[in-house]
Amino acid sequence: MNIMITGSRGYIGRSMTTRLLEEGHTVVDYNRSLRTPYDDPKHIYAYGDLHDVPRMMDVMKENEIKAVVHIAAQSSPWVSRIVPYQTMDTNLMGTTALLEAARLTGAKRVILYSSECAYGEQNYRPCTLKTACFPRTVYGVTKAATEMLGRAYNINYGMECLTIRCGMVYGGTQITPNCLKDAVTCALKGEKYIEEHGADQPLNPVYIDDIADMSYNAIFAEEIDLEMAVYNGISQNCTLPEACALIKEAVPEFEYELGPGNFMETHGKWDMDATYRDLGFKPRYSLKEGLARYVEYMRRELNL
Repeated sequence: MNIMITGSRGYIGRSMTTRLLEEGHTVVDYNRSLRTPYDDPKHIYAYGDLHDVPRMMDVMKENEIKAVVHIAAQSSPWVSRIVPYQTMDTNLMGTTALLEAARLTGAKRVILYSSECAYGEQNYRPCTLKTACFPRTVYGVTKAATEMLGRAYNINYGMECLTIRCGMVYGGTQITPNCLKDAVTCALKGEKYIEEHGADQPLNPVYIDDIADMSYNAIFAEEIDLEMAVYNGISQNCTLPEACALIKEAVPEFEYELGPGNFMETHGKWDMDATYRDLGFKPRYSLKEGLARYVEYMRRELNL
């Protein structure tokens, strides 16, 4: 199948591109950063901006695109505090432009990405697909709106938009900071990991390979819920103390100190039943295995 990816050079995009090429698909890398053509004839570079609907339509027509994986976005809730307008413009209007180009060219299946930030503060309540979202950042608002936008395109235009609501992604080359990356980095550098409030912090981690698996399955899934059109995307439910204990198993000299309470939004258990059923997803690694792999990756990255 010919599949277009936006944001293919980003954190999730690189994993998705690799997976699709390994499976024999043709990947069109739609990107506004100039580069020379790829050596692989099945990996096609196409220059263009996310807001340029005519250009995206031309690329989709020329390459007979059947599905789109839309990952390009402003991907940080912290950055959105500084540039709220630009975040809305990129994440919401950019997604609308992408959906329009796909609609007008007949590329019905579009995979979109949301975030745990869409749930917002849940006060430890379970997070199902019907849980009301209370985003607290502009970034979170754009993600909740993306979910609704995909659903509206399904209802009104016969599209097949699926949104994966990602938990805390970890593993591999990761630029966006999070507490798992901080803890692993401290462990490898021999520094004590300290959170003034963290002993009661629930986490919703998803290993990078698992997001790639979910995304790949979403492209080809046949029995999907187009009215809900959203699937939770985590590997396991856990707490920060549980994750730190597993990091210590991988790095025995690791020391950490977690004060009472929490330091970010608190979600209860994420319901993954629909993701398991409709997308045929199973986590590739346990949390222990995923964190151990992440430790070894970061050890190489830090030359330790």
